[in-house]
Amino acid sequence: MKPSFPVSSFYLRRPDGHRLHVSLAGPVEGEPWVVVHGGPGGRCYPAMTAWFDLARHRVVMPDQRGAGLSKPAGSLRRNSVTSLIADLEALRAHLGIARWGVVGGSWGAALALAYAARHPASVTRIVLRGSFLSGWDDMLRLFSPRQRGLPMLHGVPALGVRLPTAEGAFDAVVNRMLHGAPSVQHRVAEGYERIERSALRLPALRKVRGKFAVAAIAARREARRNRYRIQAHYLRHRAWLGKPVVLRAAREVGLQGIPVTILHGRRDRVCDPRNARRLQAVLPAATLRWIAAGHLPVGKMAAALKTAIGEGPGGAS
Repeated sequence: MKPSFPVSSFYLRRPDGHRLHVSLAGPVEGEPWVVVHGGPGGRCYPAMTAWFDLARHRVVMPDQRGAGLSKPAGSLRRNSVTSLIADLEALRAHLGIARWGVVGGSWGAALALAYAARHPASVTRIVLRGSFLSGWDDMLRLFSPRQRGLPMLHGVPALGVRLPTAEGAFDAVVNRMLHGAPSVQHRVAEGYERIERSALRLPALRKVRGKFAVAAIAARREARRNRYRIQAHYLRHRAWLGKPVVLRAAREVGLQGIPVTILHGRRDRVCDPRNARRLQAVLPAATLRWIAAGHLPVGKMAAALKTAIGEGPGGAS
């Protein structure tokens, strides 16, 4: 799906020095939705507007602290799930939105549930895609020695040694991304990205050419390092959540009567499809849909997102 335009943007200043980059699309009077991106350390993209009907949806797309175009770029200072939840609520108030729908994918699904459990009066409904529940098994998934034949992070050359266990690879990657020299962080981040893209079945990144190639390559390398440093920071702290906390948040969301739709790709190699069943167990009123897709919100998954978002709370369009 092609991105829908126009998209405007601004920076939301927070009292502790962070400035969140926020993109907006759709009419001010439209049904409001906030997009909670994945990562941690990912970002929002204009293409995400394709999930919405911009004739009737007001779309708010913030980049989380230190991520994407938010500033200071890559900052780990006062960067925790508590701060991210507070940022979402501050953004809602800043925009004068009484209540909004929340759509979150991957890490964004866990954050969306944590936010809604903390501020249920602010949320109309929730759409989750490819849910990451921040359990130890979720975090080790990409670090497993082999997963359905896919070489994972235990083989990142920049680690300097092949580590036989997922736990060893996890510690090595996190420690190097948080405490290694910048040159080491860049090498590990490059390997991390290469294997992550393989898990997502994405092609290799195109080579940058032309008169601005040197600057573009440097910017890409720095953005990659920032992304995986933020991710390592959250992994080191178990995202300040953990699976029991996320499932309790989901249960609380259900008790508050907030409608939830759960979408999960049958071929998802990044977030365990069993997470969808775990969520459904504590959200018996939720709608669960299995999509013939992988992890990314493209193709059939993007179409499923648009359908779920376009439905009313009772499932009617």
